[in-house]
Amino acid sequence: MYRVLDLFAGAGGMSLGFLQSDRFEIAAAVEKNENAQATYMRNHEHTAMLSDILDITDYDMFQHEYGDFDVVVGGPPCQGFSNANRQKNHIVSQNNSLVKKYVEVILNLRPKAFVMENVRMLKSEIHRFYCSYNDGFEFERLGLSIHNETICLLNAECPVSDINQYLLDSQIVDELILPEKAFYALRMFLKNSSNEQERERVLEKKGKQCIKIIALLPARSPEISREYVNFEQTALNVFIDFAGGEITFEEAVPWMTSYINVQRLMLHTKELLDNNIIVDSLRVEPRGVYVNVKSYSVFDYISKKLGESYDISDNVLNAAWFGAPQLRERYIALGIRNDLGIQSELPAAEFKPAEFRTVYDAISDLESVAPSFNIEDAPINLNNEYQATALTVQLRNSVVLTNHIATETREKAKKRFKALQPGQNFHDLDRSLIEDTYTRPERTQNSIYLRLEYEKPCGTVTNVRKSMWIHPVIDRAISIREAARLQSFPDSFVFVGTKDSQYQQVGNAVPPIMAKAIALKLAWLLDLCNLASDEQGGLANGGFINNRAAASDDVKDSIKEHGSRNDRKEVSA
Repeated sequence: MYRVLDLFAGAGGMSLGFLQSDRFEIAAAVEKNENAQATYMRNHEHTAMLSDILDITDYDMFQHEYGDFDVVVGGPPCQGFSNANRQKNHIVSQNNSLVKKYVEVILNLRPKAFVMENVRMLKSEIHRFYCSYNDGFEFERLGLSIHNETICLLNAECPVSDINQYLLDSQIVDELILPEKAFYALRMFLKNSSNEQERERVLEKKGKQCIKIIALLPARSPEISREYVNFEQTALNVFIDFAGGEITFEEAVPWMTSYINVQRLMLHTKELLDNNIIVDSLRVEPRGVYVNVKSYSVFDYISKKLGESYDISDNVLNAAWFGAPQLRERYIALGIRNDLGIQSELPAAEFKPAEFRTVYDAISDLESVAPSFNIEDAPINLNNEYQATALTVQLRNSVVLTNHIATETREKAKKRFKALQPGQNFHDLDRSLIEDTYTRPERTQNSIYLRLEYEKPCGTVTNVRKSMWIHPVIDRAISIREAARLQSFPDSFVFVGTKDSQYQQVGNAVPPIMAKAIALKLAWLLDLCNLASDEQGGLANGGFINNRAAASDDVKDSIKEHGSRNDRKEVSA
């Protein structure tokens, strides 16, 4: 048995697939989300659980406590950036730093192999790191391609003309940023006051609180620009005058908006400073504040950094190729340590498109089982009266059905459900059914209010509660268990946590049936490593073995062949 460390383990889909191969044991896992961690521990009780990958810093101590690992697996979250989304939340995605931590763990623990799962678009240009002082000379040493980038820190006129003189001074920026609770209160006061119908209620309920918050703010130190101090005092006095009913909203809104915008500017700048991003230049223009930085590709970094120590095979794999009833494409990289002398390979597809399993194959046996709507409800007892498929034979492995819980449908949603045929979605609804709910219906994704089709695989399973996925033939939402079936989780796998967290855990998971195919291929490769080492007394020449030339009776490939899918008629319960 090969020992595995599962990083960013989620609910445990990757771990489950590796366990199902009967070739691996999951010695330790890392998952920060409390609900996902609880689900993982509920289903993998023999695995040591850690809460935060950032806590792994002393690698000698870590190995002393948990032992050596043959394989490290995981899907570090990686959020892309673009000019369109930089202004919405953050300038620097903290998720991207976790990719570097994932690489760091592998290079320090030096497992024989690693498997990385990620978004299918990982190779695209939207997934990039900003160049940081923390990188040292890594981009030069690795030969990474560097791009020039412009980041908009403020998409409006800056009301303080000398701000370029101190905006990149971390000590001053830290002082100018309001306490988090104070900024939130002022921002929400402005936002809620913008609604004319709600304005009187907001003033009555939040006005005095706003005045009190401003009164408790500390005075600025002498190091702060006099122009900035004058701007801030004027803006805060406007907040006070409006909150006290001294001036109108129309008189106050320009100053209040400018002040909130400047605070956002400071917060964005702090992100750059806290992450040690290298800023080449700062520009204050009539309609915005911009910085010039440099970036490099996340994919380029991973492939070159890990490629120094590992032979890597990578590609976008589709879960449907391995028997999942779902067209879920994910980027998979499989690396074998260079000194083992084995070329890495990804598993080949086992199902052709004409053989893909369908939604019917996964959930049709649950059609007569009414879901509950509360997570506190007891599991449902199952009987053996159902039409089985090859997939339900794999997944229906419990006499009780847990997590068959759905969102209770409101009357308006029921009307929408009834109006949609299999394969249709939000955009097929009559305008009268949506115009009172969505202000920009044309921008709604095609996965919203999607009624699944029995005769086809579904698309990528996400949080189907948020997407409002509809059962193929019943006017109700897809249950947590049905979503889990579409992800190829067996019924014996129990999800815990709040209802929404359970839907989210299912949507975030690696389909176990795809993970098992990867595990079987990896076990075959590791067996080749052991065989070569035994035959040669070690790979002294450091060369690569041609895997495909290995004799079939030397190493048994345990990946099973699948025939064409005609499951419904052949298998009965």
